[in-house]
Amino acid sequence: MKALIFNSGTGSRMGKLTEDKPKCLLPLPGGETILSRQLRLLAASGIRQAVITTGAYTEQIRQQADGSGLDITLVENPLYRETNYIYSMHLAQEVIQGSDLLMLHGDLVFDTHVLEKLLKTPGNRCCMDETAPLPPKDFKGRLRDGFLQEVSVDIFDDDCYALQPMYKLDAATAGAWSQEVGAWVSRGQIKVYAEHALNRITDSLHIRPWSYTGMLLAEVDTPADYRAIWETLEECRK
Repeated sequence: MKALIFNSGTGSRMGKLTEDKPKCLLPLPGGETILSRQLRLLAASGIRQAVITTGAYTEQIRQQADGSGLDITLVENPLYRETNYIYSMHLAQEVIQGSDLLMLHGDLVFDTHVLEKLLKTPGNRCCMDETAPLPPKDFKGRLRDGFLQEVSVDIFDDDCYALQPMYKLDAATAGAWSQEVGAWVSRGQIKVYAEHALNRITDSLHIRPWSYTGMLLAEVDTPADYRAIWETLEECRK
């Protein structure tokens, strides 16, 4: 299994915190960064290869990744300012082809139990918390008959639940998603989430939810998110 980590965004919502670095290189308690923590936990879970998409800060990310002990492939998105990560996923297509995939965003902070339990759970999985309030601006997932039907920031119905952008997919499912992404890119649809393409083919993919309730799995989108994650990790260190 390979990990695909999206780090091509600018992190503009973080303000001065990311004026000279990517969001994934924000420091965390204990001397790690978001990225180095991710890579350490991936390695501890048995994953040996990671593909990281980059944008403005390729060399900074390369320097961080070089010490991870993982086999790292960087995929640079030269159009990072004009595109969303659907285009980064398209650029990574060649290096992820034929691989089981753990796909995640580069601003996710999680604990070791998340990977341990997710990777041991059979089948294609998305990470959802059916007990959490629906976030106003972040991803939600719609379920139908126990399977993922739709992922969007704009859905708020009774069959929708909080979703974090981490997916465990077999090679066939990852390949089908990647192929649909390619179709969208070929039509010039490069400013949307990769999930827009996913939503067109979910009926054939059979992705089930996996619950992260009670575990640390959260995105750092804003300075408030960052403060909350820092406090959570500091508390865990006590």
